[in-house]
Amino acid sequence: MSNWSELVTIRRLVRALLKDRLRVDGRDSFQFLGSASFTLSEDYPDSATIKVFKNGTLLTTGYSYNASTNILTITSLLSTNDIILITYSFYDKYSDAELTDYIESSFLYFSQFGYRKTFKLNDARTAILSIDNVNPTARECYEISIITAILIDPQNIEIRTKDFTVTAMEKESKNELISRALNQFTVWYGEFSFDEDLRQDVN
Repeated sequence: MSNWSELVTIRRLVRALLKDRLRVDGRDSFQFLGSASFTLSEDYPDSATIKVFKNGTLLTTGYSYNASTNILTITSLLSTNDIILITYSFYDKYSDAELTDYIESSFLYFSQFGYRKTFKLNDARTAILSIDNVNPTARECYEISIITAILIDPQNIEIRTKDFTVTAMEKESKNELISRALNQFTVWYGEFSFDEDLRQDVN
């Protein structure tokens, strides 16, 4: 991975932690009867993998996909009864937009737990920067991914590496898991300056 701070990389890490696997068997078939807009049957397609065929011929242009509505629209000329086949890969659990929102929410915990850097998304919402526009390190990006995964599904998180272990316990709150993850991160990376009052305010 050449650039850890790119959101596409962070989302891939979060999906791995949440076991949100990419499936490659997305396939929808439609007959054109007047409307050139088609809703995909799976909720979380990977838009980069979409292929559109008209009567068996691959279209390289002449269509658009709206991730917000999950609708693909053919903009090239269609005739009644044309058969449209759309193939794609998709995720089981989360859309890219959902994960991006959770990633952005994770930055709050670094600030509230007193980490020495403040993170933000760049203007295009494609990468993470620190407040001085310096890319976070690979380890910081990995920690952002861990905190994001805990925010999404705190009761099913399990992370075990040689130097780092976070496993959800039955009565452990989301805040307690995040606290433990950030404390272990200090062993990995450096000093946090914790403020007890701030720690109690984290929801």
